[in-house]
Order: sequence, then C-alpha cells, then structure tokens
Amino acid sequence: MKRRVVVSSGLCLWLALTACGGEAPNPRPEPGVESPDSGMKDPPVEVPDAGGPAPEVDAGVDAGEPEPEVDAGVDAGEPPPEADAGVDAGEPEPDGGVDGGWDGGSEPGDAGTDGGTGSPDGGGGVCGPSLYESLASTGDARVVANAAEDILVRLRAIPGMTVTEGSSGVSGYRYFSMTYVQPADHTRPDCQSFTQRLALWHTSDTAPMVLSTSGYYLSTGRSEPTRLLGSNQISIEHRFFPPSIPSPEDWSQLTIKQSADDFHRVVQALKPIYGGKWLSTGGSKGGETVVFFRRFYPQDIDGTVAYVAPIAWEDDERFPAFQDAVGGEPQRACRERIHTFQRTVLERRMEMLDLLAAYGARTGRTFNQLGLERALEHAVIETYFAFWQYNYPSSCSSFPGPEATSQQLLNKMDAEVGLSTFADTGSGSIGQYAAYYYQAAVELGWPQPYEAFLGGLIQYPNTDTAPVYSPPGLPLVFKPNAMADVQDWVSTRGERLLFIYGTLDPWSAAAYSLGNAQDSYLFEVPGGNHGASIAQLPEPQRTMARDAVRRWAGVSSLRRLSPAESGPQYPEFAPHLPPWLQGPRAP
Repeated sequence: MKRRVVVSSGLCLWLALTACGGEAPNPRPEPGVESPDSGMKDPPVEVPDAGGPAPEVDAGVDAGEPEPEVDAGVDAGEPPPEADAGVDAGEPEPDGGVDGGWDGGSEPGDAGTDGGTGSPDGGGGVCGPSLYESLASTGDARVVANAAEDILVRLRAIPGMTVTEGSSGVSGYRYFSMTYVQPADHTRPDCQSFTQRLALWHTSDTAPMVLSTSGYYLSTGRSEPTRLLGSNQISIEHRFFPPSIPSPEDWSQLTIKQSADDFHRVVQALKPIYGGKWLSTGGSKGGETVVFFRRFYPQDIDGTVAYVAPIAWEDDERFPAFQDAVGGEPQRACRERIHTFQRTVLERRMEMLDLLAAYGARTGRTFNQLGLERALEHAVIETYFAFWQYNYPSSCSSFPGPEATSQQLLNKMDAEVGLSTFADTGSGSIGQYAAYYYQAAVELGWPQPYEAFLGGLIQYPNTDTAPVYSPPGLPLVFKPNAMADVQDWVSTRGERLLFIYGTLDPWSAAAYSLGNAQDSYLFEVPGGNHGASIAQLPEPQRTMARDAVRRWAGVSSLRRLSPAESGPQYPEFAPHLPPWLQGPRAP
C-alpha cells in the first residue's frame, strides 16, 4: 500500500592505524568544529548543547494538565571518559545485509571518500587482540539478558557501553547518558575506535523502542513517535560530530554506510534487552540518516518515520525551480517582496560589507573561509531559502523595503538565517557543521543556488554550495550512485516507510519517490514548512499516519498529545538554523 498525499595510548593507536594498512589520516583542517558544551536550558552558546534532556511535558494518555517541569539534570556535554577502545567480537556484515547493493564507499580510487585503504580483514594490527580482550572483559551477556536485573545494571553489562543515569523530568521514564565504543572503520574493526554518544529514555523493556537521530549532534528530546507510543527511545549522535569523532580523523570514514554500521551495532547491542518492535525516526538530515540505515539493514527496524527528509543530487536544479514558484499565485507578492529586499542589499554592497565586517569585529566572528564578499552574497541568497524553510507567509511583511537603513537590512538577514552561519567558527558556523558539508559534497548532494534572478548583482555565482563550505584541503569527489542507490532501494524494496513534508519547505523539492514501496506513505502538510509533523496533517492523512505508526509498533492505541506538543517539530540541530529557533533547541 503506498500513498502520496581509547582509546588506547597514543603510540598504540598510531601503530594500530598503520599496521592495518591505512595511511596517516587527514588531519582536521581549520576551521574546526568546537567541542560541544553542556546545558540545554542555557542561552545560546558558541558550541552545540548535547547535555541532559530539556524538561518535557509528558504526553499522557489524554489531553489533561501537563506535568510540572523538572530539571533533567543530566550533563552529557563533556567529552566521554576514556575507555578501552575496540569492538565486540561480532563480525560486521560486509555488505550491510543487503544483497547485490551498493557498498557505500569501498571501491578503489574514489579520492578519499571510501571506507579506508587497508585490507578488508584489517591486517591484524598491533592493538587488535588487546582491544578485543579488554572490551570483552567489560560485558556479561547473561546479565544483559536477565530481565530480573535493574535496567541500569543490564545496560552497563553491554560490552563497550558506559552508562550514567540522570533525572528524566518525565513521569514514567528513566534517562541515561551513554557512550558506546565503535570502530572508526567497520571494515577494519580491530584498528582505530571512537566512543559514540547515546541517550536513552527508558520506560519498559517490553515497550517498543524508537531509534532517533538528528543526523548531527546528540539530540536528547523525545520524538513525536516516542510520545505517541509512550515508548522507549535511543538517540544516537552521528559520527564525526564532536565528541563522537575518531582522533585523529580520517575523513574517508565519514560515509552513509559507515554511519549505518554504527547504528546497526547499537541496535544489536540493545535488542537482547529491548526485544519488542523497533521504529526509527529523524527530521531533515536525521530523516535521511534513518532511511540510509534502513537501506543497509532493513531487518533491524520495523518501521521508519522520516520528517522533511530530502534526497538531493549534485548541484540539484530542482531547488531553484521550487523556490521560484513556492506558494504559487497566492504567495507571489511575498516572493517579490523578498526579492526586492535581496536586490536592495546587494545594491548597497560596499556599505553592507562594512557593516558585516563590523558585525564580525563586534562578535569575534571571522569570515576567512568564504571571505566577506562571498559571505554577504550567500547570506542574501540563503535568507530567501531560510524564510520559506522555517517561517510563514504571514511574516513576509517583516522584510524591510528600500527605504530601510542598511543596518536594518543586515539585522533582518541575521534574524532569518543568522550571519554566524557564514563565519568560520562558533554557534551555527561553517566549522561547527564541517562534517555535514563534507557529507553533502561527497554523497548527500546540495541545492543549486537560487540566484539567477539577481543577475549581475551576484559577483561570485554558483559558490553557495557544499564543496565551498567543506573543510579546505580534503579530496572531494561526489559519488552520484550513493543517493541514487538509496532512492532505488526505497522505490523497489522499501517497506513500512512514512515520509512527512511541508508544501512550502524548499527541501520538499527533493522529496523521496515511493515508487513500489510497500505499506508506505508520503504525506504533505498544506502550508507547512521544515517543522512539518504528523500532528499537523489534515484528516484523514493524520489518522492514516498514526495508524501506520501504531501498527508497525504493535500497539493497540496511541497516546494523545497536548496542544503544546502538536505544533511544528523543528530540527534541533541544523546549518542555517535561524537565531529565533536557537536557545534550548540548538547551539
């Protein structure tokens, strides 16, 4: 049915890397991503917050009074303590469990985007045997499987897992900050390793489990499927987003296949405890990520809910076409008002450049990677994209006209897209999302800039692109088969997939095509943006979506969400996230 509507000592680590046949990994170029700090309830800071969960209102079984807010009190923001690096003795599936499929980056000669240059068996490695022995000694499979033991005891008995409990602030839930030892390269698991951050909302080992990810840093909030189901939730930080990053880094290990391998190992580690149904979910890049995971390990998950998840191509020309007509005739005046704003900014280029330089001096931001000229042009282009991604046409009148001062124009760009987006380091910066830009440049694809209508006012055409934002000095060879393979899997072998999009969101230009996917759905929120959710769908689509989630999770009924929980579900982390969405949700 388908519808469209460690870590060992430095010397040992280096010997392990070279003994397995790998070259010295690429050092992380400047500007780097700063390490996240803690404190999700604090005002915006210069680094992503991945600490304890923000206080939440329990969804409850009815729409009654919300529970009082309680401080989560969990600090997962500090880098995880050192642990013996390594993985368990289980061999990873060489093809990700999918016969005849694309291998996600193992072909030779792909200019640094494959899964490593060593031999597939890892070649032994000086640290190999000791890593396996030390990791195996930390676990006890009998304790993990013993339902009579407390959940904290069972979690701590998983090999390679560290667990700290904090206050959840939500009735019926316990909250755990966790780290898990992962191979840097799953094709050579006896070599380098790193610790990946996780967060667990536990209610019962017999309840369904929802695997959630932002696709970026660790997101600790409960997802819409989790709240609807009253289920457990395991949240996973994406590899190469600090501190879940190997040291030293080899950027060739940042592929969708390696990420899927990470997720597979987490699922296999937890299934002896949580033996019920498993769903996966994520928004935007998180939605992409859980679909990629399903492609390589389709049997790990019983159903996937992907919000506003694009599947883009290299310099994808569908995006300008979408933006040129977004909202149709009813929104023509809004589009023209923003176009006038953009032209006005660029017609005052020299004055606007002076103001941008003053902004950098005042805030301590630098724009060395793009340069001020390109940073200004990109801010103009992205202001239009960001408005339709996160805002609503009712706010279009807030764009100042040609009568505005140049400072007012700059302030409006800062409010809509964030000038820090184009800076080298700091909150929301190029450096903070270096891993995303690299992934987009080699596998995920990126939108072609919507700039042709600005004509000669654009002096650096076609530079608002992922390769320009990627870390300097890394080899970038785009692999068009990566996304094409995922789309082919969805449309030919996909099953139990639910996609939610907003009709005004520019990322909907790259929506998935269901094709022949079985028991799968694609719904659109009319007038919705990048915060589209199941709760926002009109009937009967909302009931159909909830019924699919309930059926895949094997539950008889869903919980009713409070009005406060039924609004837009904006991604917690994202490049170009406007300042008004930052704060408790974002760095």
